[in-house]
Amino acid sequence: MLEFEPSTIVFTIINLLVLYVILRKLLFGRVNAVLEQRAALVKEELDSAERNSRQAEELRSEYEAKLTDAHQEAARIVAEAQNRGQRVYEAKLADAETDAKRVHSEAQAQIATERENMLRGAREEVASLALLAAAKVAQKSMDSADDRDLVESFLSEVGEQA
Repeated sequence: MLEFEPSTIVFTIINLLVLYVILRKLLFGRVNAVLEQRAALVKEELDSAERNSRQAEELRSEYEAKLTDAHQEAARIVAEAQNRGQRVYEAKLADAETDAKRVHSEAQAQIATERENMLRGAREEVASLALLAAAKVAQKSMDSADDRDLVESFLSEVGEQA
């Protein structure tokens, strides 16, 4: 059976205490140091992950701000291009209207000149015919400059009345 001797119990307790002190000095210190290093490493990695998360959030915010600025800049550029296009269109339209007015004025001047030339030609023709008719009636020649001036003044008076 089992015998309990007090000396064995005391030596066992002393052995356990010595073993505890040795283990505490040699093993527990190192284990605790390793555990503390691991805890510090985990804490450092958590802090690093949190910093990275904050940086990523800041970068996302900056990206969104830049994207918004880019959209605004693009809208401004499009509006500016539309304004420039409208101004160019209006300038071209004004040039076309000016050219049309100039061409119209030139055409009116040309028509007036041709009308004057045609009227002058018709007057001369009528004057010649009138002189010829008057010569036939008078049975004499009416070629002098005075006779011609007389016929032209007559035709001018008739032209003004018509």
